[in-house]
Amino acid sequence: MSESLIFALVIGLTVYLFMRRLRLMKQQKKMQAEHGNGGGKKREDPGSMPRLGTPGTITREQIKLLKDNDFVPERQWSREEAQLILDTVTYLRAVIYEATGEANAPIEVQNEILKFILTQADLREYVHEWGLNRTRDEQAAPQPVLVRDNAYSRVEAVVLERWEAS
Repeated sequence: MSESLIFALVIGLTVYLFMRRLRLMKQQKKMQAEHGNGGGKKREDPGSMPRLGTPGTITREQIKLLKDNDFVPERQWSREEAQLILDTVTYLRAVIYEATGEANAPIEVQNEILKFILTQADLREYVHEWGLNRTRDEQAAPQPVLVRDNAYSRVEAVVLERWEAS
């Protein structure tokens, strides 16, 4: 009797693991088809950010930081995508603070500015480089000091426009 129960549990576990593996493989094939697998070049949606890095490499720390910043991270995000989003949020919040004096901007305004930055290739690259070049002291500072250059001016203009509209 107990041998039959153990045998049934082993079979059940094997079937469960097999079905899970099939589902994961199916999801992986779907992701590869959606994001192109090096074949033809897929046209970029002007309202989205291109994929970076290897999907599924987001870290637990990044997931926690994203949740702390009001994001719902997805396990298929790459480490690079998650870091770019975190850096962009830090940058846009600093611009908002410097432009308006407000530390807590409405989430809708932040989302609009985030989308603006991430969908503009030059701004996205600028913020990516900005994030990579920040020192540990700069990362630990409560408010980053930003260089007032062309990228800053463009983001500041959008901040002020969205701020007045909200």
